[in-house]
Amino acid sequence: MRSIKLIVFSLCLMSTTSYADLDIKNYKNCTGLPLVELNDHPNRVFSIIDSYQSDHFNYSTVLDRSNTEMVQCYVTSNDRKVILDTIPSMISDSCSGQWDKTSKSPVWMADIGGGKDGVNYFHYLSSEQLKQLNKSNVSEIKQIVEGIDCQLSSYKEQDVAELNDAAFFLYQLGYYDDSLRLLNHVIKLDPNRTVAYLNRADTYLVLKNVGKARKNYMMYADQMKKLGLSNKVPLRIKKYL
Repeated sequence: MRSIKLIVFSLCLMSTTSYADLDIKNYKNCTGLPLVELNDHPNRVFSIIDSYQSDHFNYSTVLDRSNTEMVQCYVTSNDRKVILDTIPSMISDSCSGQWDKTSKSPVWMADIGGGKDGVNYFHYLSSEQLKQLNKSNVSEIKQIVEGIDCQLSSYKEQDVAELNDAAFFLYQLGYYDDSLRLLNHVIKLDPNRTVAYLNRADTYLVLKNVGKARKNYMMYADQMKKLGLSNKVPLRIKKYL
């Protein structure tokens, strides 16, 4: 969510692509903010202002063209049908910024200074946000966790790498229960995600559940053996096998 990091948007009108309608009335609201009910107005039109698409991601910035009280855009994950964020603006038919098309993951660029040095970047992957935080950023971490939990049911098998990475950084930050919850979902989505068993075992171990830690270390080692990678199993877990 954008509230995690203060972003002051410029009023510069970004270059837009041709409008296309997108029905987001049934998208799940994971912005952390109360939104006007999207289906209150049957004639409401949502137009794509800018999109970020790759082999793994399909994100858009969608303008609420029927909202006359406040111009705003929604940041959406279209493959997962989730509204991730809102971007307010005082200029009609615009959002302040655009997607970084050169990035390997969804990154929003907002020009806040009128020059190259004024461009502010905001990552829309939870793992990338968590990667930049430390244990003192308690409120920011909690907001990210709430956002992940809201979206959890929408994640698909193609998202397991992102979820696993988010779980790993939560583990490093000391949020073991949250990390474990994500790892359980990773394994539910993809039981063959080998590294998730190692991460889950490490998490159980720090939570002092040695029995479940040993079980997961064994499942990890078994999968590594099937992959012909037994020589890559960390020596530190040998005593649990």
